Amino acid sequence: MNDHFNVIIVGAGISGISMALELNEKKVDKWIILEKESEMGGTWRDNIYPGSACDVPSILYQLKKAPSTTWSKKYANQNEILSYIKNTAKPIEHNIYFNEAVERLEFNENTNMWSVFTTTKKWSAKYVVVSMSPLSNPHIPNFKGADLFKGNQFHTAQWDKKINLSNQRVAVIGSGASAVQCIESIQPIVKELHLIQRNPSWVMSKNNKEYNKTHSLPNPIAFKYLYLLNYFLHELKVIFFINPILMKLLEFNLKRNIKKIIKNRSLFNKLIPNYPLGCKRIVLSDNYYQAVSQPNVNLYNTEIESISADSLTFSNGSCVEVDTIIYATGFNHSQFIPINIISSGKNNLKNEWEKQRSAYLGMFVNKFPNLFLLVGPNTGLGHQSLLFMIERQTRLLAKLIKMLLNQHVKTVEVKKDIQHNYQQQLNKRSNGTVWQRGCRSWYLDEHGRNVALWPFSSLYYWWITKKYNKNDFEIKY
Repeated sequence: MNDHFNVIIVGAGISGISMALELNEKKVDKWIILEKESEMGGTWRDNIYPGSACDVPSILYQLKKAPSTTWSKKYANQNEILSYIKNTAKPIEHNIYFNEAVERLEFNENTNMWSVFTTTKKWSAKYVVVSMSPLSNPHIPNFKGADLFKGNQFHTAQWDKKINLSNQRVAVIGSGASAVQCIESIQPIVKELHLIQRNPSWVMSKNNKEYNKTHSLPNPIAFKYLYLLNYFLHELKVIFFINPILMKLLEFNLKRNIKKIIKNRSLFNKLIPNYPLGCKRIVLSDNYYQAVSQPNVNLYNTEIESISADSLTFSNGSCVEVDTIIYATGFNHSQFIPINIISSGKNNLKNEWEKQRSAYLGMFVNKFPNLFLLVGPNTGLGHQSLLFMIERQTRLLAKLIKMLLNQHVKTVEVKKDIQHNYQQQLNKRSNGTVWQRGCRSWYLDEHGRNVALWPFSSLYYWWITKKYNKNDFEIKY
C-alpha cells in the first residue's frame, strides 16, 4: 500500500467528514482520513449519556451539501446525529483508516512533506488537515479516596450502557451542559439524586418539540427557506453577546422565568449563577428546573472533601451515601490540539501557542507550512451553529488545496504580519464582549484572552472566507 498522500485528514468527526466531502467534490485524489477510534463520529460517538443532545436546531446542525429532512425533534439527540454523520460519510467511508491514533506530526523541510506518526506506523502527506477538538480529554477531579469507592463511578463521556440506575442513590458532580441533560433524564428513575455543583449554569428553555412521522421538507426551496429563517434568527443573538447591556436585560427576564418554576427561595438562590449571562456557555433545557425541584433531588454548593467506599464527605463535614458517582465535569480545557508534537524545523506548535493560541481564520499558522486546522482558535460560536463555520473552512481549504496541487506548489504558509494583524483585530473586538466580563471560563487563556469564540457575526466570517487571497500567504514553487 502506498503510504504517501496528497492530503491526510486527522479525525473522523463531522468536521473531518465535511473536509473529505469537499475534497471528493473537487476531485482531489490520494487523500485519506486517520481516525484514532474504531468508529467515526467524534463527540457524538463518545457522549452517549442519557439526554445527550444538540443545543442547535437540527436544521442548522447539518451540512448544507447533505441535508436531512427526517429529524424526529427540533433539537436532535445524540444517536440521530451520529446516524446522520455515518450516512453522510458513506460516499467517502472507504478512505477512512480506523484505529490510527496520531501521536505526532513532523514537517520535513527537505522533502516539503509531513510525516504523520500513529500508534501503528508512519504515514506521509503533502498537506495535513487537523480536525480534532481540544475538548476531547475527559476531566475527572482527583478526589481523596476516590479509588476506595465500591460502587460505579464514571465520566459522562465514558458512559457504561450496562449500568442500570433505577432505584439507585446517584451523585452527579458538575453543572454544565452534560450534567443538565443527564440530570433531567435520570431524575425520574433514580431513588435519590444528589447534585454537587461549584457554580450553577444559566439554563434557558429551548422549546423543543417532536416532529410527527410525516414531517419532511421534500421541496428544496421550502427547505432552504426554513434553513435561512433559522439561521438569521440565531444570527441576531450575536447582538447580545457583543453588547453586555442587552445581555443584562435578557438575564433579568431569565431570572423572572426561573422564579416562576422554583418556588423555594433557598433553592432558587443556589441555582442562580454569580456571573453574567453568556460569560460561560448557556445551557438549553426545557425540564431541568422542574427536575431539580422534585422531592428525590438534593442540591449541594459545598465542595467535596473526600470519597469513601459508599459515601461523599463535604468540606463542611456533612456526608451523603451514594451507589453511583457520575462525573459531569467536562474536559481538560487546554485549547491545545490533542497531539503530543506538531513540529516544523525548530518550531513546535505547542510552544508557539504558549505565547497566544492563534491561527489566521482559525486555519493557518505562520511557521507551519502545508498545515491546516479545522475549528481552530477563535472559530467557536456562542450564538450560531458550529457547522456553519466548519463548512466555510472546508470549502475554502478544498479550493486552496486544489489550486496548490494543480500548480505544484512546494509550500504555503500564512504571512506573519497577516496573522498578527488578524489576531490583534480579534483581541480588540473580544474586549467588548460578555465573555470577558466577570468570569473565568474555558473560552479564555491564562492571560484572560478569548481564544475560543468568534467575536463577530458569522456573516462576517462568511464574507472573509468567500475566497482565499494569495497575497496573505508565502507560496514557494
